[in-house]
Amino acid sequence: MTYFRTAKVIKEKSGKYVSIEVEVSRECVVKVARITGDFFAYPPEAVDNIEKYLAGKKVTHSLIEDLRTLINDVVLAGVGRDRFQSLLTDVLEEVMKACRKSAAE
Repeated sequence: MTYFRTAKVIKEKSGKYVSIEVEVSRECVVKVARITGDFFAYPPEAVDNIEKYLAGKKVTHSLIEDLRTLINDVVLAGVGRDRFQSLLTDVLEEVMKACRKSAAE
């Protein structure tokens, strides 16, 4: 059962877009991460690797930092690396807020 789901989209001036969706359990563990859009990443499996890396991990600031390091090795076309990282960070921080709020209730 999914406890919380959030998704955000950015659209570049060129018209390219990125959508990131994350679903977490009540324990704030990523159940599903989806990264879609009309951009390119090299190596081609980079987006799949990021999604797989997130699956099963608890959302923490440390996880966000680890992802930034992982993304630094990815070449992106159609979307800026900083905007991509910012979008992913925003989604994960929103998830963390929801988890903290739930834990406080």
